[in-house]
Amino acid sequence: MDDTIITPEKVKNILSSFLINSNKSPDKATSDEINNTQNGKESDAKISSSNSSTSVLRSHCSFVQRLDTFSALTWFSKPVDLSPLICARYGWENVDVDMLQCVGCKAFLCGQLPAKLNFEAYEESYTKLKKNLLASHDKFCVLAAYPCPDNFCHVPMDNPTFLVTGFTERVKALTSIQNRLPSINFNQLHVYNYDEGQGGAYCNRHLMPDHDVSPELATLAFTGWSCSLSNEDVLMCSMCRRKVGLWNFQSLLSHSLSQEATEENDNVDDKEVDDGEPGEPPIKKRRSMPIHVKQTFDPIEEHSHWCPWLQPTAVSLIPVATTTSPSIKNNSSGCDSVPAWIAALRTIAPGLMDNNTGLASAMKTSPMVEGLRCFRRVMKSWSSPKAQPVTSPQP
Repeated sequence: MDDTIITPEKVKNILSSFLINSNKSPDKATSDEINNTQNGKESDAKISSSNSSTSVLRSHCSFVQRLDTFSALTWFSKPVDLSPLICARYGWENVDVDMLQCVGCKAFLCGQLPAKLNFEAYEESYTKLKKNLLASHDKFCVLAAYPCPDNFCHVPMDNPTFLVTGFTERVKALTSIQNRLPSINFNQLHVYNYDEGQGGAYCNRHLMPDHDVSPELATLAFTGWSCSLSNEDVLMCSMCRRKVGLWNFQSLLSHSLSQEATEENDNVDDKEVDDGEPGEPPIKKRRSMPIHVKQTFDPIEEHSHWCPWLQPTAVSLIPVATTTSPSIKNNSSGCDSVPAWIAALRTIAPGLMDNNTGLASAMKTSPMVEGLRCFRRVMKSWSSPKAQPVTSPQP
């Protein structure tokens, strides 16, 4: 009977029995909380480290480093779809002849293509290689899921500030070698009505008034060429990273001197020189062996065939600068496809490529041109063989 009586002590004991487990080891609960906190911090650190490594691999600096591993000797005769730009965008670098390796997952990819004589085999290998640029990565490779931005492979036409900044940087880099610039072939530029003299004048007047920019320097900068940071004797494209040595071309000064020397040698070679002995036939002066030096630098042809500066770009025919040309008005509603360097030039130097009307009219009315015309008139009057007599007025 006494066992069924509920006393305060029994209630207290029953309730205490439920609290024994939680109060039994407070140190253990504290250690579990600490471990959970540390595990959470380690997990956050791993996620943060993974995100930072991903951003580094997808950065433009890392993209350029991968692009610099390609060369014409180790990755050649490839279509534009398999250009170094596309390969570098998906994380591949060139480690050997026709061999690629991902900088993220370290996977390898053979890029050898059969000869084009077997068209079917070539097309099959070409299509397979294009797919493998993405499929050959490891399953969890970051660059397979998140390649570099596509705008790394194109001239940024939608960013005028970037275009102007890049142009000024190229001009400043080329200024250090302005006395050693190569003689330039302007034939392909003249097809697009580009005038090198007006290009240099526009640059000096509007873009770089603090620098003395020659027409050749302005042309190189407009077409994407700069001076290599590691070697001042090398010109480098800002997009395709092609490098050409200045020693392969004659400089502007040596080109003019060589033309004079060639004319003198031709005149001397045409003359016969006697040996001094009577009765002996005259002999010609022995002609020195010519040294083969490439004469001119073509700023368009020297780019790689896949260079973004050469790729066609659709641009509006509406000129940036206002003009009253009727021919432009008639085509103002359409679009034109021009190389990217022309489209960029229209953005960097508005009005320069609009048939050169704006700049030409400005130069014709400039004080400097008027002064030169006055000077020429004075010199012409002084060099006249007969001076007109001054007659006194009749009374």
